Amino acid sequence: MTFRETLTIHLQALQGRDLATLMGTVSPDSLTLITASGRVIRTAAEFARIHQAWFSSMSWTMDVSLVTAMDAHSLGVATLLLDYRDDPDDGPPVRRKSLLTLVFALRDGGWELVLDQNTPIKETPDEDEEGGSGE
Repeated sequence: MTFRETLTIHLQALQGRDLATLMGTVSPDSLTLITASGRVIRTAAEFARIHQAWFSSMSWTMDVSLVTAMDAHSLGVATLLLDYRDDPDDGPPVRRKSLLTLVFALRDGGWELVLDQNTPIKETPDEDEEGGSGE
């Protein structure tokens, strides 16, 4: 299976709330997840637990658009634009956009997710970022 095919399966599993298929694309022993809030997860078991809890809610949808993707001999990287919407019965509607960067490594003939980093997109840019001097 190619990197692009694995990426497609991974994204379809996310959107379809399919934990078993999702975990089939995740490295069982070398994984880093950085959530939109900055929390760092380093185990596949914790990754699965978080996604199982998220998938249990049926009130959210998420559109995914490819920003860029590239792969070399043993590494594939994709950056995606996520448009997440949630309309829970017990709270106000939520809409968030973020950039998701996924890194897959080729191991034993298959591609495994090794890094998942979600970066929120702010509604209004910081003054430092606007002026270009915030580095």
